[in-house]
Amino acid sequence: MTRIELAHVTKSYPRQATPAVADVSLAVEPGTLLALLGASGSGKSTLLKLIAGVEAPDRSVLGVPAHRRGAVLMFQKAYLFPFLSVAENIAFGLKVQGASRVTMRAEVGRMLDLVELPDIEGKRPAQLSGGEQQRVALARALVIRPRVLLLDEPFSSLDPAVRQTLQEAVRRIQGELGITTLLVTHDRGEALAMADRVALLDRGELLAVEAPRRLFERPPTCRAARLMGVTTFLRGELAGGRLRTGLGTLEVWGAGAQSGCATYAIRPEHMRLNCAPGPNVLPARVLAQTFRGEQSEYQLRVGDETLRVRAFQPVITPADGGVYVELPAEHLFPVCDDEATPERHV
Repeated sequence: MTRIELAHVTKSYPRQATPAVADVSLAVEPGTLLALLGASGSGKSTLLKLIAGVEAPDRSVLGVPAHRRGAVLMFQKAYLFPFLSVAENIAFGLKVQGASRVTMRAEVGRMLDLVELPDIEGKRPAQLSGGEQQRVALARALVIRPRVLLLDEPFSSLDPAVRQTLQEAVRRIQGELGITTLLVTHDRGEALAMADRVALLDRGELLAVEAPRRLFERPPTCRAARLMGVTTFLRGELAGGRLRTGLGTLEVWGAGAQSGCATYAIRPEHMRLNCAPGPNVLPARVLAQTFRGEQSEYQLRVGDETLRVRAFQPVITPADGGVYVELPAEHLFPVCDDEATPERHV
């Protein structure tokens, strides 16, 4: 199995004010699936192309050409040869390597079983659904037994149900074969569901590399937290395990004897709407309520600030909209304030 390591990698393009990738250092352990998560333009695909050898960093001490890196790059589209059968598409790489007909036939059958598409060897790509085409593309990528599998948003054009099925299939196959894999995605749920670790990128910078649950529940900085869906940040003076903010004083856990200026955050689904005051409970007024299927989202006015709260059960609010919002101490977590706009904090 293969380990991937990047050390202070930077990639700039002409007529671009800032680097597409800026001083990124990253290690991917053998046999793991790492998701590169970020918005469009964050540098995810550029990083993937640098690893594959399709692009070259601004400075490099590595002279290994792309065709000798043992990496296979799979794109958003399947890019199957339309004039070849499924079997011929899958066997293409083996044919280039000079494999025998017997070997190609056996490997094609093995790969089709692996991606759970038996008995379609003779079909053409036009006869397949989008999900089936992506499975065949995956089989074509895996048949040459790559050392590294690079996936560039391979599920983004698929319907939700097909997308989930293929995500599960790729995760299962990757685990069975033990191939070191990098997945580029802008879908937070996809990254959290599939990856062993998630690397969060923003504007070419690597903000965090964490296990999925850790990154979701305790992102380390304000920028990382915003990208992970956190919208409430509280800045104040910390003393004796209590944070004094402009909205009120809140108890926090794990602060110990720490004191001084601090910023804490809380996820919107971890706040609770109450009908009575209590510890870590603030008076609020409901400004708006949006039903989102499994959850309802509330916009609350607390003091001069607007907070967003998500609740799994609809909450009956008084006619005047007055409620209380609880910020449980166990769900408040400290973040490094890496943003240049302190007015965005409450």
